[in-house]
Amino acid sequence: MSGAHIARSVGITQPRVVQVMAMLSELGAVTSGPAGFRGERERLFTLYLERTKPRVSAVSYWYSTRPLHEQAKAIAGIRRPKDHPIGFSADLGPDLLAPWRHPTTAILYSTADLDLRPAGYVTAEGSADASVVVRTVADRRLYGPSERWPTQVDAVPLVDPIQQWWDLHDLGGADRVEAADHLRRAILDLRLPT
Repeated sequence: MSGAHIARSVGITQPRVVQVMAMLSELGAVTSGPAGFRGERERLFTLYLERTKPRVSAVSYWYSTRPLHEQAKAIAGIRRPKDHPIGFSADLGPDLLAPWRHPTTAILYSTADLDLRPAGYVTAEGSADASVVVRTVADRRLYGPSERWPTQVDAVPLVDPIQQWWDLHDLGGADRVEAADHLRRAILDLRLPT
């Protein structure tokens, strides 16, 4: 991709693209040539895992006994202002995109605090007791997967698949690491639904 195309796609200035690409080049994650920049995809994944963490302003924990997919649909149906997008991540999102393990938890990103009681939830003590973990973040870029990836599957809104991959690692456990590897391979091989 050219610097101009990256700037338009990401919504930043071309000078900032040059700065970031120079840094990524030094880290062995990007090369440049006459046609533009080319990412070293495996290295970019590693850097994202090592250096990225969503800026979470609040976390809340919720529980329901319904199947996780039904829980997500109920949450998606809660009335909220149009300028408060939501998006599901691990475990549920990867199961919808590249099934590998039975999801037991769903991380839900939101731009505002959510009250899930209207969807039949009760508050949970912490992550170990929760079926849904709500992370409030201001960064709306999580809610817009790149144009190649689906924004929702089966009426469940999703965050970017690479964030889902990161969240699988963040949740931890050997089975989630396996699911993360499966999702990463599906992303790299362009095998996710569109």
